[in-house]
Amino acid sequence: MKKFIFSFFLFFLIFLDEGQGALKKGDLAPDFNIIGIDGYSSNIYQFKSKVILVEFLSKKCFACDMVIPDINRLREKFSNEQLVIIGVLFSDEISNLAELYDFSKDRGIKYPVYFTDIKYKKLYNVFGFPNFFILNEKKQIIQIYRGITSDTFGLLNSEIEKVLKKGGK
Repeated sequence: MKKFIFSFFLFFLIFLDEGQGALKKGDLAPDFNIIGIDGYSSNIYQFKSKVILVEFLSKKCFACDMVIPDINRLREKFSNEQLVIIGVLFSDEISNLAELYDFSKDRGIKYPVYFTDIKYKKLYNVFGFPNFFILNEKKQIIQIYRGITSDTFGLLNSEIEKVLKKGGK
């Protein structure tokens, strides 16, 4: 009986510890390296003085394909604003620049698409797709959306407008 209680207690502590590590609104976004179609490596902190919409997507995600036109519309709408939109795939699906280029071209993506190491999937708690992170100019997480809605464009548009009006605060 003592073994059972100890095992349960240990499991409970491990479970709680993992939950506390989850990113949430207000946290600083962990920086990560991204590689673009052009082959250049950068990171999200290089987009200085910009609000960022990060879309984590997958090659195998039907919902991701459905929302691409909405994200393209957001890019058009905010093209003259202090907003950067980036799509990010993980290295378990994309391993070279040709695959990244084909993915972007085949789906009609009009915003920059990058790939990054799979280790960031866990760091950002990405276990389904798509995931959207809105970061202010200081790279603080303002909003996290997981999945899509019947009006993903409206939801993201509204939140981005709020962040831009507040100066990214």
